[in-house]
Amino acid sequence: MYPFGTFPENLAAFADALRRDHGFRVGPGELRDAAHAIDVIDLSDEQAVRHALRPILSSTLADTLAFDQAFTTFFFPGPAGVRQDRMASTRRERGPGAEGREADAAAASHAPHPDDVSVERNAGGGPMTPSESTDDAVEEASLFAPSTYSPLEADNIEAPELPRVARAWRDAARVLVRRVQVGVTRRWQPAARGRRFDFRRTLRASLQTGGEALTARWLHRPRRTPRFVVLVDGSRSMGDDARRALQIAVAMASVTMRIEVFTFSTALRRVTHDVRRAAAGEWRCLNGLEHAWAGGTSIGGCLRDFLRRFGERTVGRDTVIMIASDGLDVGEPETLRDAMRELHRRSASVVWLNPLIESLRYEPTASGMRAARPFIDTFVSVNDVAAFARLARVVRVRAGA
Repeated sequence: MYPFGTFPENLAAFADALRRDHGFRVGPGELRDAAHAIDVIDLSDEQAVRHALRPILSSTLADTLAFDQAFTTFFFPGPAGVRQDRMASTRRERGPGAEGREADAAAASHAPHPDDVSVERNAGGGPMTPSESTDDAVEEASLFAPSTYSPLEADNIEAPELPRVARAWRDAARVLVRRVQVGVTRRWQPAARGRRFDFRRTLRASLQTGGEALTARWLHRPRRTPRFVVLVDGSRSMGDDARRALQIAVAMASVTMRIEVFTFSTALRRVTHDVRRAAAGEWRCLNGLEHAWAGGTSIGGCLRDFLRRFGERTVGRDTVIMIASDGLDVGEPETLRDAMRELHRRSASVVWLNPLIESLRYEPTASGMRAARPFIDTFVSVNDVAAFARLARVVRVRAGA
């Protein structure tokens, strides 16, 4: 039961309703991503359609919370409990006789196919127009990659600035670094107190007291300094929460040098150098992020890219992985599951900072969160400095790490 007869018309009209009634920021790029996402799922599965469109068309937390009601209002306008096939159709009534049938056949022959759709800029509720086909198989295949649009390519989207953190944020980061226990080293070192008696150093010290061993010497195994890897989801659905995650990264970089910071959307980008400069007090702007900020979401693909490019030298038994993301992913759940399993196996702890946890009645039912949840050690929300200060008390590190 749809307001229009073709899928492109319905999708464009739905996007126009989101803009008009709920203030969504939906443009041509989002519509194109939505059309590509719909093409690779089963249209008969209502939940699959909801989960595919929600992260693409929602750019803020408020949009995410309002999306389900808007979806139901638009596509299921009838009273509760009434099957759609029992409701009166809202499509254009066919004309009687042969003339009406001929008009309907002509309209159907000119209707665009959902596989080949594009949207004019500032499009409203009108139908989409077919896009030109290409002979390049690689280029045509890339058109159907989910959520590849990056608003940073537009002139009205500014690159994110790294905020200057207050003292309270730095104090909370210092407590977190000190309290995280990732085990002890294998090497024994001299200490005033320890678990092993150092006979050689005790005997050498006794030479200064006439051979009397008045002061015992000890050995201990010092605690390993944890390394932190912060992965910030910069997709549109994160909104201001992504900048808050960057604030956490800057605060941690101000108290430890053992930190690596990355941003991702549909691509991964290392921003450690800029974060460290911002922690030192410089003004920094993350330019050139392109598809690593303000676009769609491909969490599994970006985590897999991180493991392939940086995993060998950044992830170990003393590493705490911190992923700041709402978990709204349009990629393959198997890809995200495999990447999270590898991160869990190779690291000391996986911390997932999800801003949606503070929302009423939130449940991690999105496909991305369901795939990642079994491999998360700490699942919390950090929306302010008080929550960041509490993070040090709730972070879990696996035994034997």
